[in-house]
Amino acid sequence: MPSARSLAVAAAVLVGVLVPGVAHAAPPSNDDFSTSTQVTALPFSDDQDLTGATRAPDDPSWCQTSIERSVWYSYTPTEDVILRATTAGSSQNMIMSANTGLRGELRGVDEACSTGASSPITFRAKAGTTYHFIAGYYGGTLKFALDTVAPAPNDHFAQAQPVTLPFTAQPDVTVASFEADEPESTCVYEEQRPSVWYAYTAPAEALSVVPKVQGSTAAVTVYTGSDIAGLTQVTCADGNVSQRAVFRTTPGTTYYLRFTAAHRNYQPISVSLTEAPPLQPYMGVSGNGNTVYSDVVFHPGSNNSIDGELTSEWNFGDGTTLPAQKGSVSHRYQADGTYQVTMKATSADGRTATVTGQVKIETHDVGITKFVVPASARAGQSKPITVHVANTRYLEKTTVTLYRSDGSSWDEVGKLTLDVAAHPTRKVQFPFSYTFTPEDAAMGKVAFRAVASLQYPAQDARMLDNEVISIATTVHPAAVTNSAMN
Repeated sequence: MPSARSLAVAAAVLVGVLVPGVAHAAPPSNDDFSTSTQVTALPFSDDQDLTGATRAPDDPSWCQTSIERSVWYSYTPTEDVILRATTAGSSQNMIMSANTGLRGELRGVDEACSTGASSPITFRAKAGTTYHFIAGYYGGTLKFALDTVAPAPNDHFAQAQPVTLPFTAQPDVTVASFEADEPESTCVYEEQRPSVWYAYTAPAEALSVVPKVQGSTAAVTVYTGSDIAGLTQVTCADGNVSQRAVFRTTPGTTYYLRFTAAHRNYQPISVSLTEAPPLQPYMGVSGNGNTVYSDVVFHPGSNNSIDGELTSEWNFGDGTTLPAQKGSVSHRYQADGTYQVTMKATSADGRTATVTGQVKIETHDVGITKFVVPASARAGQSKPITVHVANTRYLEKTTVTLYRSDGSSWDEVGKLTLDVAAHPTRKVQFPFSYTFTPEDAAMGKVAFRAVASLQYPAQDARMLDNEVISIATTVHPAAVTNSAMN
């Protein structure tokens, strides 16, 4: 017989069933795949409270696994159409997908998945095929709508939309398709993406035109030709900024623009065609001090990526010119002065512009011409050391530093700064005095080094004659006096 405790528990359960409690919402009539709402006519719309909705274990999860409450709709078109389903207006973002097949064997329709942003799904539906739509998320009120949409009017090459400059558009590639015989593009990596077409006929004067796209999966390719099977690529650009484009038109020629993008694109996409901006090149100048002993290097450049590598003609302002060529050029001036340099630049597509700039050639050059050191000395003796410095160009404030070698390194023993005037023959003497030490005598010989330098910001153009090392001086011990001998 059942125990008193088990009977009490059973009674409590029975009372719990019979006593009114918290009300639970009934599931919607189309809560399950088997009871989906059959859509018989388009356009169709429906509002559903998902509070009591559930999710079946065999509901498809290819689009999103986090749906907790969902409902079902199904539709079978009688002709090939483009279907668009949307959950716009729902109380929260909803997840939705379209599927075909039987329960437990459902297959997702390619690109027919909206993952939580309430964005529509658009796909090409076949006549006689039943499409099953599952929509929902965590709850709330679902607004589901289904209708047909017309294909893009410029979906095919033969229907290319005529455009003029400037032109911009935001194509809906979800209603576009891939047309047989569409040409390849060096900017498109999945060639069978849906596309739309535009046609631009160039005016009587030649122009430089920029095709551009926005969108990480978008690309625009420009072709010439009269039929889709015989098109030739002119240029292309993609939305990843990896390739920018510009082309020069031939008067009267019709150019065809093929815009492609992924069916689902989570970024705004657009295509535009505009006349290229005027070429605005710049002239970079570099070199080692810009003196008569060094080459000045000129670099043509542009901050606009569509301009490509520039071709430039050069006039260096000293009577020297260079014909048109690509890349940097170098030039050595024969005399100091300020020169007006002219660069006529041409972009890859034929736009031209001329820029000018000044380059200053200023050559500072002092040199040590004579270094006088004693041939011999004794410890304790002070003897003169003289450095002669020449200068033929500008008045220079020059510093000469005197060093002595201890056999392993150079130690500074003197420094003088004097004005050295420019003169064709005159030299300026820098007088030093050095007292030889017992350490010098112990080594027996010492050498001296003189280094001449200019005051900043002047830089010496030729450093090879700014440093001199002397012939070693023989150093004897200090002389012994008579008093010391006594």
